[in-house]
Amino acid sequence: MGGVVSVPTMVAVLDGCKSNSTSTGGVFSLSKDYQTLVAEIAEIIIPKTDTPGAKDAGVGPFIELMLKDCYTEIQQKHFVAGLDDVEMEAKKLGSNFLKLAAEKQIEVIKTMQVKAKEEAKLNDDKKAKQIDSESGLAKEEQKKKEEVEIPVPFFKLMKELTLFGYFTSEPGATKALDYVPIPGRYDACIKMKPGQKAYAI
Repeated sequence: MGGVVSVPTMVAVLDGCKSNSTSTGGVFSLSKDYQTLVAEIAEIIIPKTDTPGAKDAGVGPFIELMLKDCYTEIQQKHFVAGLDDVEMEAKKLGSNFLKLAAEKQIEVIKTMQVKAKEEAKLNDDKKAKQIDSESGLAKEEQKKKEEVEIPVPFFKLMKELTLFGYFTSEPGATKALDYVPIPGRYDACIKMKPGQKAYAI
């Protein structure tokens, strides 16, 4: 879990527990169409198989709640712009995302993955320019300016929140993972059997 959730996502979760003037609180909400779109993208990331899918785990509403309670207005707007971009890419293939055939939906998702990687690289370049290469500290002129938030790329955040929401949900933890309600003693090294599920944390 820790390997797939980025530092900005974990910071947002922890900051969401505090009173934060940069968060919009009860103002943010997705339109009905975008609520359905988020749930559908989450289901493509974690589809229903012999275990519950993202929809079964309520990941769509979880993502909206996380964005509302734990993220800044800049990140919220960036996420909605990402959903706009999904629809724009879908229309290039003939329709809105929800009306596309499954293979075309996956094609749109792959395009969004590529865009997220490109955006992440640009963000890394921006951050690198703000750091002094010798001292590793933020440049003086940058310190004097108000820090400008660089939002997490849309699809990266979408994927992280999907995984986070799914594996912390009851269906995800108990059906997709090996859930032990009353753990036994701590063993630092245990043998895994072929095909064994990872343990729920």
